[in-house]
Amino acid sequence: MPKKEAVQAVPMRVLKIATCSSLSGRSQLTYHVGCNAEGEIQLKVAANSSTGQFNADWIPLSMVEQLLSDYPKEKPLSSAVLRPLYRHKSSNSPSFAFGILLAEGLVKKAGTEKDSGYQLGDIDAFKQAITALITSDTNLSTAIDPTDTPASAKSKRNAKGSA
Repeated sequence: MPKKEAVQAVPMRVLKIATCSSLSGRSQLTYHVGCNAEGEIQLKVAANSSTGQFNADWIPLSMVEQLLSDYPKEKPLSSAVLRPLYRHKSSNSPSFAFGILLAEGLVKKAGTEKDSGYQLGDIDAFKQAITALITSDTNLSTAIDPTDTPASAKSKRNAKGSA
């Protein structure tokens, strides 16, 4: 039987590290905005101040845009729109990623009522701001531990919980 080749992680240039509240408001999320060698903008949840688990994979902004644009315009948006990006992964991930979209202005609250949902924000303004970081050669990757992959982050959390 042929030996499986290891999947190589795609190098990502981190352009922005920020925090935002989760949609529930019960935790603070640290997230990264980055780009790959082709300049494609990507997002990821990097940390959660609470115990909720999440998937720390990078998600391409182009896929997020596609899901948002395909969603029926007459319906309010919710984090459920991001579920296809996280199939068979943590159920918190779509909500946490949606929190990033809200923090960055890609979506905004649709009304003043609690359950009125969300609507599209200014995606172009976000892309312009991130493109400026790309062209300015911003690179926060060196400030991040390169061994802190999603798998090792999970084992670090488990080790903390057992201490």
